[in-house]
Amino acid sequence: MNSIENENNLVAKADQSFHRLMDYLIRNDFKGHEYDDLLASPFVNALTFNSLWLKIIAVQISKRFFLNLRPLLGVPKLHSTKAFGFIIKGILYHHLATGEKKYLAHAQRALSWLLENISKGYPGLSWGNDFDFASRAGFYKKGLPTIVWSSHIQEAFDLAWKVFKDETFKDAVIRIAEFTHQGLEFVKDSGGSYIAYSPGITIPIHNSNLLGVVALLRGWKYSGNKEHFIKAKEALNWSISKQNKDGSWYYGPIPMLHWIDNYHTGYNLDCLMKVREITGDELINEQVTQSTYSFWKNNLFTGKGQPKFYHNGLYPADIQACAQAIESFSKYLFHDDDAYLPMVRTTQWTLNNMQKPNGSFRYRIYKFRTYQLEAIHWGQATMLSALGHFIFCLKNRKNLNDAVINQTTPQDVP
Repeated sequence: MNSIENENNLVAKADQSFHRLMDYLIRNDFKGHEYDDLLASPFVNALTFNSLWLKIIAVQISKRFFLNLRPLLGVPKLHSTKAFGFIIKGILYHHLATGEKKYLAHAQRALSWLLENISKGYPGLSWGNDFDFASRAGFYKKGLPTIVWSSHIQEAFDLAWKVFKDETFKDAVIRIAEFTHQGLEFVKDSGGSYIAYSPGITIPIHNSNLLGVVALLRGWKYSGNKEHFIKAKEALNWSISKQNKDGSWYYGPIPMLHWIDNYHTGYNLDCLMKVREITGDELINEQVTQSTYSFWKNNLFTGKGQPKFYHNGLYPADIQACAQAIESFSKYLFHDDDAYLPMVRTTQWTLNNMQKPNGSFRYRIYKFRTYQLEAIHWGQATMLSALGHFIFCLKNRKNLNDAVINQTTPQDVP
């Protein structure tokens, strides 16, 4: 496109996209495959012979092999705990933006389903994957709770409390903080202490640590538990001390985790903004957030708004990177008007290139091929949340500058 669309037209386009995606999700009973679910196949699982490396290879094949063999391999379509967290957020933000109530019953059923499908045997409330998963960070048995899943779901319960005023949802926010404090290790190293990814899995990762920080602070906001505040401060300082000087973030501070990608940087940015929203200047300097945003915006997007996968690599165009970018820009816009143009460009690029005729969003576009997988969390749920945030953002932002809206989009520069 040669120019930024009229804002009203773009909101209408995003709203239409939201409804098409909801129709798709309803038709499929909110079930689907996932990009990393190949170990849910009994055949594939048997052929890994309990070898971590063979399990990792199987997961990597499922991420990259562009033909969807899951039906042939017996991989079922499943409900996803994390997907429901994002679906709830999308529906509720869309409701807050438009007043539309037609999907609220779906959000309420998803909230009830989450409370009925927690990970058993852990303090508080927590959730994990609905299938086995393996990566270089370790092996995650089905149902093993993670702070990533649990913190994102906590955000959905926090929003649900604000919308429905049901004490059950506020209590869930507090109990997820209890899981973070009591169910996860706080691992000490030379830089302080950080929050483990899962019980027993202690590899140092910034986005999971920061999501744990936010989980503790959300709970503290309601409970006043001082220990949660103290632990959040410790873990936050650990990550901030390891931020790169140019504002970027490695996935993790050890050499095997030294890559910089789009969506994990977006997660970090969201967490830093949430810390400031909850605690003001008490725990974090604005410069940390600003430098993160500046690096992310200037190094992880093309001029047309396509999210780059890595800061030094364009492909693949990944739907999670698109969804997280739209959501993070939408949130950051309430801090700084600078986020408006990149938010609009990325939303336009995503709607024009990633949504399929059936309303779903494709998984990835590579340089010479496209992977059409309709991943339930990695794509459908995260895009529903992103679109809800985007519409809410533009419906609630005042005094938009028409001159800015009508600027010409610069030529694409990978």
